[in-house]
Amino acid sequence: MVKDVLFVAILSLAVVSVPAAYGNGYDDYPPDLAWSPAADVLVVALEDRLVIWTPDKGQVTVAEGEAASPTFTPDGSWVAFILDGSVHYFQVDNPQSCRQPVHIGDAVACTFDPQGQPRDPVLCFTTHFLGSDLFVTDLFSGDVFLLLPEYSEARFNAPVISPDGSNIACTNFDMNPGWYEELYIIGTSAPSGRRARADTTFHNEWEWHESNPVWITDKVLLFQIGGWGDWELRYLNVESGIDKIFMDNASQVSAVLNGQLLAFCRKDPFPVADYGRSWEDPTTVWIMDMESDYLTQASRQGEWATQPVLSPDGKYLAWIELVPDDEVLKVFNTEEFI
Repeated sequence: MVKDVLFVAILSLAVVSVPAAYGNGYDDYPPDLAWSPAADVLVVALEDRLVIWTPDKGQVTVAEGEAASPTFTPDGSWVAFILDGSVHYFQVDNPQSCRQPVHIGDAVACTFDPQGQPRDPVLCFTTHFLGSDLFVTDLFSGDVFLLLPEYSEARFNAPVISPDGSNIACTNFDMNPGWYEELYIIGTSAPSGRRARADTTFHNEWEWHESNPVWITDKVLLFQIGGWGDWELRYLNVESGIDKIFMDNASQVSAVLNGQLLAFCRKDPFPVADYGRSWEDPTTVWIMDMESDYLTQASRQGEWATQPVLSPDGKYLAWIELVPDDEVLKVFNTEEFI
């Protein structure tokens, strides 16, 4: 019975009342930046530390070490993240109150159910980079449940839950005929879990990757598809399985809910030279107003900028700049670009 309650909590059908950016347009698995859905608060996993950023105080270090996958509860009161393979969490108003739930084993990616209650936040997490199952737990209880059968087809990473809580988009890994990644949908649009699309081939059927899903509405998401350094963004309707190309040379997308404002990365220089793009080429951050079709580069030319993320109200744009032996957080008011 408890398992059923947790499953329903994650796949509930109520509509989110607070605008939010679902998905972070991350580069690696899992995402390293997360905005609060309720305030101007950003949590970032940098190279060797987890920091919390606010307009008044700037950056404050919460924890030292190899952190990853920060995520807020729906009311913005708590943050969970992974440190050295274990889930930790703290109250936003008291970042030094960090604690570790002993009932959660090694984890690599986590996110909260956007329909969870403040006193009963439900965490969804995976435990391996490749070949993981999908688990759910009440953060404050000792119960952990497998969302899908242990030997199901899907092996997930980086789950992203739709705004209404009815669907989960994940990256599913497979090794046949070669290593590839595809979107996988769980929920009311695919009750038993399924591949997101019938045809997932990109240029070369032996080498293609789908990743970084970001919900635009309850049924539509943006994702990237391609290979090392050569990405394009596509829309996907999870009910029909129909997708369409949105933009070439674009990846790591972030969006405010309804997709009015987008931020994403492009390979620098652009347009591409005759010899093609490489994953070693620097990336730049771009921002786009979908109502006016205004598109502009936000990061400096030559700066290696990655993982852009918009605040839920579109007020701020943040990303990580890669510099020798470190990562630097950059935060700007979007009015500087739009």
